[in-house]
Amino acid sequence: MRRRRWGFVLGLSSVALVLAGFAVGRWTRTRWVSVPAPVAEPIRIAVLGDFHLVDETSLRHARACLQTAMAQQPDVILLVGDYVHSRPGLPYLTRALEGVRAPLGVYAVLGNHDHWAGRDAVIRALREAGVVVLCEESRTLRKGDARLTLIGIDDLWSRSPNWERAFRSAPSRPDHPVILLSHNPDAALSPYRDRTTLIVAGHTHAGQVWAPTTAHRAMQRLFGRSYIPKTRYGTAHPYGLYQEGDTFVYITSGVTHGRSVPRWYTRPEVSIIELTPEQSD
Repeated sequence: MRRRRWGFVLGLSSVALVLAGFAVGRWTRTRWVSVPAPVAEPIRIAVLGDFHLVDETSLRHARACLQTAMAQQPDVILLVGDYVHSRPGLPYLTRALEGVRAPLGVYAVLGNHDHWAGRDAVIRALREAGVVVLCEESRTLRKGDARLTLIGIDDLWSRSPNWERAFRSAPSRPDHPVILLSHNPDAALSPYRDRTTLIVAGHTHAGQVWAPTTAHRAMQRLFGRSYIPKTRYGTAHPYGLYQEGDTFVYITSGVTHGRSVPRWYTRPEVSIIELTPEQSD
């Protein structure tokens, strides 16, 4: 009798833990991180990606996340791809971004799903919403006396980006922060990484279903895929802030709740990165 009781308690606890994981996956958070950079005053950056728009529900969720981002009063908003899940999501994109603004602007690069849904159509929808799409090019922004250079590259899964063209107008020895926007975290494996202060990326959904990174690596080796889409760097570093030499890499968990596979113990997020003045020795 006692064994049955303990078996019932254990079974009920297991079900509760599983269900709690799906509840956590519906709970959006705002995550703040600080990155030291050559700036005279702090610069606040909102990073969002992986909206995977497909219907009205995903549209409402994306709008809520974008409103949350603007409420943090960022200087600039960076969007790192996969705005639509497939072609039927295209009509929702301009609606999702309506009224989204920041003092230094809103900038974007494309993800693999954007290419699959129609690259030109996604770019057109982003531009109609007032978003600057960085197609292997750079822009230098100013906040008072401070400068900030943004560089955007195309999706590494869908095509081979022209790194030389993307960095052509960027300073080779910058005295101000250089931020690289890339949907796929594998940008951190490029030798051009050393010319940047910070790389921002998405794509991984923080693994979508939580598992140790060793499990994701094993799945990639055994089955050729895991819950983390195709990315070498992202499989080993699925989420958060990392440092590679003098360059910081931030991989956002993304906005989407998940469609075919719901999130489980990984949370959608709005990422706020604060560039703060470096401490002198």
